[in-house]
Amino acid sequence: MGKSTFWPVLLLTIVAVVIAVLSPDGSRPDAPRYLPWEIEPLANGNSRVFGIVLGESTLGDLEHRIGEEAEVSLFAPDKGKRVVEGYFNSVALSGLKARMVATLDFDEQQLAGLFDRGARIKTLAVGMRKVTLSDDDVLLARATPIVALTYLPRADLKPEVLLRRFGEPARRVREDNDKVVHWLYPGKGLDLVVNEEGKEVLQYVPPRHFDRLLKPLEKFNQAIDPAI
Repeated sequence: MGKSTFWPVLLLTIVAVVIAVLSPDGSRPDAPRYLPWEIEPLANGNSRVFGIVLGESTLGDLEHRIGEEAEVSLFAPDKGKRVVEGYFNSVALSGLKARMVATLDFDEQQLAGLFDRGARIKTLAVGMRKVTLSDDDVLLARATPIVALTYLPRADLKPEVLLRRFGEPARRVREDNDKVVHWLYPGKGLDLVVNEEGKEVLQYVPPRHFDRLLKPLEKFNQAIDPAI
């Protein structure tokens, strides 16, 4: 083989090997896949999704899985419960792009301490403040279990696609504006919020705590399917 043909042939060989190794979405075929409809209920009432176990895995575990650090903040409404969240602005798992919010397992006493030690407080709207945690408390947050996960896909998912991926919900509840319907999957710990005029929202909790997703829906009486 002459020198003039050696390098082109070698290049084509390398490309062929890469194509054979990689799957169509650019990932190795033997690599774990973390898709929003792959939910594994566990015997203890928790569930595994995106490679972490809700109710057990920490924010740090999720950061390691995603390969990105979360923006950690405490949200303090004038009325209602304070909550600490880890926000991921750009997540790409198994080729799907999304934003993600992890809610962390702090009790009321811990939340009060986090608020008092906050490095900075910003008013977001009437009755809502956002608290930037101290450096030590950010480390504490990263070692704290995740009790809920919100997944916001960048793409607009059609109802027929959702039905094919997630299956028929146990119940549907329509909000008063008539454009938003909650597809409820208690066995999976999932509230799939289908928006006719916007993007979908997926809210995950351990199945044993599914009542946390049901409670905010009590004000809506337009249940389409029989009650759970």
